Amino acid sequence: MNMLEACPTHRQDACATIYLMRVDSYLHHIRIFKTRGLSTQACERSQVKLLGQAVKPARALKLDDVIEVQRGDLALTLKVKGFPPRRLSAVDVDTYMENLTPVENFIRAAEARREKMLLAPHEEAAKPDKKQLRQIRAWMEANQEL
Repeated sequence: MNMLEACPTHRQDACATIYLMRVDSYLHHIRIFKTRGLSTQACERSQVKLLGQAVKPARALKLDDVIEVQRGDLALTLKVKGFPPRRLSAVDVDTYMENLTPVENFIRAAEARREKMLLAPHEEAAKPDKKQLRQIRAWMEANQEL
């Protein structure tokens, strides 16, 4: 049995030998999203587009489809080159997709991330760790004696 026939997220078109795969499953398998649930949520929030239109998670992809994915500040453009039977290792991703994202998108996203860090530092940075708490307590005890 062929791996594509065994996988429930794949189906073969009856008219031709065109393999189809759900968009949420595809995005999860090529490591754009960590879980299939996250890729489903992105589709439901209109962050995944095909031909400029938002797609539902169950939308079937075909070979050579171009998908636009919005991940935070980064807008990715991906071309479908094949359908992986399972989640891939990072090394194998290029076999099944072509990244058409312009370099400017990565630069803009990096700048936006840097800007956010300057404007609103990480929340955990404001909370002292154990060593800092000991130092604060020691300083407070020293100042109470005066």
